[in-house]
Amino acid sequence: MTLDDCLAAAPVTLHGWLAEPGLLTARVQRAGGDRVRFRLLGLAPAPIDASLAARMGVGDAGGLVREIEFACGDERWIFAQSVFPDSTLREHPWLGDLGGVALGVSLLSRHDVSREPLEYRLVAPDEPLGRAAGGLAAPAWARRAVYHLSGAPIIVQELFLPALAELDRA
Repeated sequence: MTLDDCLAAAPVTLHGWLAEPGLLTARVQRAGGDRVRFRLLGLAPAPIDASLAARMGVGDAGGLVREIEFACGDERWIFAQSVFPDSTLREHPWLGDLGGVALGVSLLSRHDVSREPLEYRLVAPDEPLGRAAGGLAAPAWARRAVYHLSGAPIIVQELFLPALAELDRA
């Protein structure tokens, strides 16, 4: 789905987040200030879903899946999942050693990163990304992009959780 199609359907309170041209890390920090926390939820070897492998243009059956969240106080704002194919990890093993550092921070410091256009969609709670985020009571808006590190792809999927959509309504 294009950004225009997404904005026509998504809550107005999410428009700025969905349309953010850059990485979300800085925007989250500006919006939440000192109350923002970044949390690594998981980092584990896993099979790569065939549709994600095809989207990245790789034949890898496995890779590393990294899941994080941004929260402000007790409110979860964004769940993100990054998939690093095995072939990319062989070229960039540092991806497996990010620890508690946001991927966006690491990507900003590199000169060899490019990003394909963002893609948007509504994610159902029972879809793989919705299940991975845990506890979705209703569909949530997401965006994703394929990044290339010296040509090696990774995919980043960002799911905007209900508390973020409620920010401007309070």
